[in-house]
Amino acid sequence: MDILAHGLWTNAAFFKKYKTNKKNRYFAILFGILPDIVSFAPATIYLLIAGRNFSPELYASDFWFFRWAENSYNFTHSLIIFLITLIVITAVRKGKVYWPLFGWSVHILIDIFTHKDFYETPFLYPISDFKFSHGIQWAEPGFMIINYGALAAIYLAWFLVIRKKRVVL
Repeated sequence: MDILAHGLWTNAAFFKKYKTNKKNRYFAILFGILPDIVSFAPATIYLLIAGRNFSPELYASDFWFFRWAENSYNFTHSLIIFLITLIVITAVRKGKVYWPLFGWSVHILIDIFTHKDFYETPFLYPISDFKFSHGIQWAEPGFMIINYGALAAIYLAWFLVIRKKRVVL
């Protein structure tokens, strides 16, 4: 899924928990988009500076940033790595769970079902190379309409509910 949608879905997932604590909600959103930023920022910056468009042939080249994307994706999109990180952070915090970190898991769970044929999500890495290959490609126009339509409906409903609560009769 694209970074904007990941941020919007993560915000939707954490809105109720952190309705008044925007700082933690923003951290959850950051963790919700960070897996793609870590993996794809160097390649994206190169493509923008070089004025080149993405192509599978270019991505198959030996430029380090394309190899970085491929290798780091295994770590940033793994529920196993997420769980290890969560356990370590919880231990460092003396048993207190840092809930905004779950934005990362929201990202992975969405990607498992929305990455078909290209960057299928290695959610069990390094234990297994299994990838769910029966999902839908997030960039399919029909899926994009449904995805952003659902997001628009959620945000519109929140707007109407919040607006209704503010109206005094």
